[in-house]
Amino acid sequence: RSFSHSDVNRMIRFKKKLQDLKAIIRCWVKDKRMHRRLELQRKLHDINQKEAKYSFQKSKIKWAIEGDENSKFFHGIINKKRFQLAIRGVFYNGLWCTDPGKVKEAFFNHFEARFKKPVAHRFMLKFPFNKRWSDMQAVDLERNVIN
Repeated sequence: RSFSHSDVNRMIRFKKKLQDLKAIIRCWVKDKRMHRRLELQRKLHDINQKEAKYSFQKSKIKWAIEGDENSKFFHGIINKKRFQLAIRGVFYNGLWCTDPGKVKEAFFNHFEARFKKPVAHRFMLKFPFNKRWSDMQAVDLERNVIN
């Protein structure tokens, strides 16, 4: 912003300059706060990531020391992952179904239809396709395009 005000009264001109400075300082403080906040959020994210890695490593060490493949800890991890990946409902025949039996049936029918052997009487193209462009096609492809 420019500080050149054309008021005749010096006090009014001085007041306008102060208002301009105040606006500039507010923007500067706002930007500085925003940068500081972003920096703190990034540091917090880094700390949370390190903490998650540490706890995961700690659990792996605990598992290696205390358990084998049949341990309660191992099954807890597997069951948690299974619960997280479970599909709780699907649209089947236009309706939302959450019943596990119907969800299973919907998946079975979907994938059965997808992997079914294709019908024998489908459309077949029996046409020789050229592997090269004709001279006329090549010229047509290379000509200038006009809007």
